[in-house]
Amino acid sequence: MKIAVTGASGILGTDIVKALKNQGWEVLEFNSKNIVLEDLADVRQRLSPFRPDIVIHSAAMTNVDLCEDDRDAAVKTNVIGTHNMALVAAEVGARMVYISSCGVYGNGKTEPYNELDATHPLNFHHFTKLAGEQRVIDHHHRYLILRTGWLFGGDVTQRKNFVEARRREATTASVLKSAGDKFGSPTYTVDLARQLVFLLQQEVYGLFNAVNSGGASRYDYVAEILNLLQLKTPLEKVDSNAFPRRANMPDNEVLDNMYLRLRGFDQMRDWRAALADYITTNYA
Repeated sequence: MKIAVTGASGILGTDIVKALKNQGWEVLEFNSKNIVLEDLADVRQRLSPFRPDIVIHSAAMTNVDLCEDDRDAAVKTNVIGTHNMALVAAEVGARMVYISSCGVYGNGKTEPYNELDATHPLNFHHFTKLAGEQRVIDHHHRYLILRTGWLFGGDVTQRKNFVEARRREATTASVLKSAGDKFGSPTYTVDLARQLVFLLQQEVYGLFNAVNSGGASRYDYVAEILNLLQLKTPLEKVDSNAFPRRANMPDNEVLDNMYLRLRGFDQMRDWRAALADYITTNYA
């Protein structure tokens, strides 16, 4: 099996690459330094000679505030880049995997969102991720779309490592503050990568939510991190207005893996067990 992976140096991409290589599959790794996603000719030049069996597109412009400030860049990466990857994947006969966002559902529910719920993106990042989904659906018939979010994992040196960022804050601040009114499904990148490999092995197609089970507020999430790291820094529960953002963020991003669950494919454990596993592995 030959698989091309974009965003291969990110916290999710690195665990996807590891999981694929553990299967003995040949992996071609792409990042911003060796592919220009918005350039169709460049995407063709990079992918076509490799002739992948599967293309996994995890690269994205993920900074939601920056997406508000530079909408052209967000469209280039998240929409045009996804369009190009899906188009070339179809041209070379490869299956297409697209990593989307829990945020595409927007607001409207207090209970977890399932795949039958309508989408109402509240900010430009989530709008472009939803537009990326549509480009995949328009250009490819053998696709797998995974909606996920609130990711943790990766190496402690990686810039977007949420757990390590909270650890550093707790060792320097006299008190931490975290929002008690924003909810999501904390998801371990290792678990998500394993779930993806399982779905590839089963040749599953379609659109699925894919998150660790259970929901948490940001406050609950950070409190569990501090507890597992045995850090005694006081944590104060505050309103999300204490953290002004340019992007409008959903109040509830908790997902139900309904389609995975009903088809007997859901392998995503409770987020607390996954977080304990990550911290035990990386902070022993």
